Amino acid sequence: MTLVFVPLSEAAEINPRAPKLSGDATVSFLPMADVSDAGLTHVTRFRRYDEVKTGYTGFQDKDVLVSKVTPCFENNKIAQADLPTAYGFGSTEFHVVRSRENADNRYLFHFLRQDWVRYEGERRMTGSGGQRRVPKGFLEELQIPLPSLPDQRRIAGILDQADALRRLRRQSLSRLSDLGQAIFYEMFGDVAANPKGWPVGTIRDLLSEAKYGTAQKANTDGKGLPILRMGNLTYSGQLDLSDLKHVELTAKDFPKYTTQRGDLLFNRTNSKELVGKTAVVDLDDPLAIAGYLIRARTNKRGNPHYISAYLNSKHGKAVLRNMCKNIVGMANINAQELQDIVIALPPVELQNEFADRLAVIAKRREAFNSGIEQSDLLFTSLQHRAFRGEL
Repeated sequence: MTLVFVPLSEAAEINPRAPKLSGDATVSFLPMADVSDAGLTHVTRFRRYDEVKTGYTGFQDKDVLVSKVTPCFENNKIAQADLPTAYGFGSTEFHVVRSRENADNRYLFHFLRQDWVRYEGERRMTGSGGQRRVPKGFLEELQIPLPSLPDQRRIAGILDQADALRRLRRQSLSRLSDLGQAIFYEMFGDVAANPKGWPVGTIRDLLSEAKYGTAQKANTDGKGLPILRMGNLTYSGQLDLSDLKHVELTAKDFPKYTTQRGDLLFNRTNSKELVGKTAVVDLDDPLAIAGYLIRARTNKRGNPHYISAYLNSKHGKAVLRNMCKNIVGMANINAQELQDIVIALPPVELQNEFADRLAVIAKRREAFNSGIEQSDLLFTSLQHRAFRGEL
């Protein structure tokens, strides 16, 4: 296939004018939080046109939405709008990309989700700190290969199928996390009601210590130890080591601010919805921990996996949200408040049995992760071939 490259502005309108509708027309409403890094939109809200015609970005069904602000752009929040209505409005942090007659929206979607596009876009950002944004001009000037419309649709279809297989693998991985919670409820019952009649105490009864991480500034030069920050704890209770910075610790600070296998990590500062993310360290090599995290170690009465599962349960997350209900912006739960949380105190032997069952799930998760890594590599290779004219 002979490829002709054109600026994206010749294949798409960038930020076209918002639609003009009657005041009582119903439109989809799409905040940034309802766009996933997997390229999907999830519409759960609707508004009257006259409520959103100013102060929001307008678009139509099947437009490609590119989040322009850091860190959403770097996190690949680039999606094709899948709306139950003809038109939608949403965050002002979206660039809207709408195909012209010579281009297919789905083809544009896959082109814009390539890694190199994000790297170049990040390099071209303007502004400073948390207000850095991808300029409209970056998208307009992007050089895109533009085969015939039938070939664009064929390429988009191939990439859609490959991407769907990746999502199926990730869904299977997500179900493993759900299985851990199912085992928790099977063994300990509804923790809010304590149907097993266990003694009730506080998390403090199960801990030997709870300490904050280091305030030392992290670096991106790879100097020192990898450091866990708030983003390295997932909402479902896992460690995500895909984006690590480093920190240099003195010999004196090393034991105070590093992890051991079995440490309980608690994200004490975040948004109200995310504060309290909890995970257990399952690595032997030490990692440093940032000051936004609490490192807790259990005594002979407690197992960290039991405490983590409790805090990651629906009841546990509700408890954490209620602790932050009067806080606007960044919420905080300090080490004393964490230890004061009420919890059932089942026999440690039962807690250990629960941890053993989780270990079996963890082995299966490793296998799934390996498969996901392979499918990601294959998909990236397929993307490169597609936009080099090799498909």
